[in-house]
Formats: sequence, C-alpha cells, structure tokens
Amino acid sequence: MIKDYLIVGQGLAGSFLSWNLLKRNKSIIIVDQNHKNCSSLAAAGMINPITGKRLVLSQRCEELLPYAKEVYHELERHFKKKFFESKDIIRLFNSEQELDEWEKKSQQTHLKKYYGKKQDPGTYEDSLNDEKGSFVIQQGGYCRKLDLLNCFTDYFKINNLLVSERFDYDDLKIKEDFVEWKGESFGCVVFCEGYQAQDNPWFSWLPYNHAKGEILTVSNKDSFLPDAVISCGKWCIPIGDGKYTVGSTYSWDKFDCKATDEAKEEILREIGVFIKASFEVAEHMAGVRPIMKDLNPAMGRHPEFNSVAIFNGLASKGLILGPFYSNQMAEYLVGVQSLEKEVSIDRFIKKHF
Repeated sequence: MIKDYLIVGQGLAGSFLSWNLLKRNKSIIIVDQNHKNCSSLAAAGMINPITGKRLVLSQRCEELLPYAKEVYHELERHFKKKFFESKDIIRLFNSEQELDEWEKKSQQTHLKKYYGKKQDPGTYEDSLNDEKGSFVIQQGGYCRKLDLLNCFTDYFKINNLLVSERFDYDDLKIKEDFVEWKGESFGCVVFCEGYQAQDNPWFSWLPYNHAKGEILTVSNKDSFLPDAVISCGKWCIPIGDGKYTVGSTYSWDKFDCKATDEAKEEILREIGVFIKASFEVAEHMAGVRPIMKDLNPAMGRHPEFNSVAIFNGLASKGLILGPFYSNQMAEYLVGVQSLEKEVSIDRFIKKHF
C-alpha cells in the first residue's frame, strides 16, 4: 500500500508540516537522525514583532504572529504543555536615530499595539546599561522550542511514524508518479533538511545563503534582571530558575554545528556591554540557519519530478514562519491551494535550474 508522504527531517519545518498533514488524515513516515545537525536546536526561540535598527514591523507580522500564537495554543491543548511564553521585550536604544524612529513609528495607529511606552535613561540602572533609555515591545515572547520538538518526537514515535536514522539519498528511487524508499512506496517525498539541502541531489541548485549561529544557556540566580526579553543587538531571554538564553552570532564561512570559543566570547562580551551581571555558561549550542538568498522560504515540487518536494528556508524565524507556511505547504501538497509566488521555488527555475 502506498503511503502519502515521506518527510525527511524533523526539525521545526518537518515537524510542523508532518502535523499539518496528519490533521488532513494523510499517511506519513518521517526520517530523522535524532536531530543530528538540526539547526532548530540552536534557534533562539524569540518571537519579536519589531526588528532592525529602523525598528520596523517584522514582515507580515500582523498576519503571521496571531496565526503562530493560535497554533501554539492548539499544540498546548493537545500536548498539555506550555510552549509559548508571552513576554515584553525591552529594546535598549543604541543611538539618536533609533530614538527618532521610535518617535515616528509609535504614533502610527496600526503599530501602537506593538510599541509600548518609552522608558527614561536609568530606568533599569541596577541591572542594565540603559543610558539612552529604552522602549517596550509588546505582543512578543519566546517559544520553548526544545520542549516543542521533544513533544513532536515522542508523538511521532508512539504512533510509529518516525524512523531514527540518517537518510541516504541513494536509497530513494524516483518512479513516474511516486517514490520508493527501503521497500516502501510514497506518493511524494518532502525534504525538510535545513542547511543540508545544499547537498541534496535534487535541490542543490537552489541559491542558498546559510548562516551559522551560536547561542548560550547561562545562569545567574543572584541577578536582578527584569522579567522580560532584553534586546540590544544581542539578546537575553529569561527561561526560569535563574537561567537565560543569550545570543546570537552570524557566520557565513563555515557550515557545521560545532560550538566555538570565539562565538562564546563574542556573546559574553557583547551582552556584558548592556547587562550588569556575570553569567556562568551552562550550555553552548551551534546550528546553521537555512537561508535563501532572497530571504524567503523555499517551497514546492521539483521542476522535473512531481513526487519530489522541498520545504525549507525558514531561516532564523522558523517559530513564526513555520506554523503559517507549513499549513500552506500542506494545502499545496494535497491540491487545495497554490503557493505564494514569493515562496515557491518556481521563482528560481529560470536563473538557477
């Protein structure tokens, strides 16, 4: 009997897509080597509606953010576990330009729900170097992505949907309208491999621009930091019990998941500029963000093989993009809707295939 989908990779992209296909009563098998080289493990988990030096609203935030929150609430009800934590984000001003941007944007009606109050210099003088002041970003927070991935993994295992091994491309046989893998037949294989897609024989032609990133879990049970995410170039997320996730770094010249002393020193040095606390490093993680050159996700079927597809390129925003685009990908796979032009890999065919 032919199963509907073979999903390769069980990071955020593969997990969200698998969940959406199961909701549509599709039969699936997932192949993942116990999250080895999984970029999702090194994701910060922060969901921030206001980004960049110009304090702009994150792309399609007013559509994507409420959608993501509703999906997390749905998953919380199913797994009976808390994943999304609403938190204010204290954004420290770095320059007069940022102050000017806040003055302009905070008056725009559609942005007021995200732009909280401006805070005077020295508001957090006991814990932060906030000599230029700060403002509060509302509607943000963070997702406990490791708890989420572990719940997905356990669910897939219990239901005999997860094969824990390395996927070998040589084991996949492409037929006219289906694929075979290790003696089983599937209507379609969907690759959700993150940065490893650059070595995929069917999708290596896509224009990738991956970036390695590293984060730390640190502890300081005696600090008096505010109960909020703190952002000033680098960021600090309180995760409870005197622990924080801090980061992150960007590197475009080496794609591996090995933690480096150089990145650790950079993170500790730069958060030390705006946080008046010393930290002990409890954990150090590294991953490679799967990024396309135009910064949009890569979704769709192979231009020659209809039974081979990809869902990739969620970059550093998998926790806000994943819920929305995995639903769109599932709808596309089952033939209910087409993909947006901005995310379909068809946009790359003429120049790169």
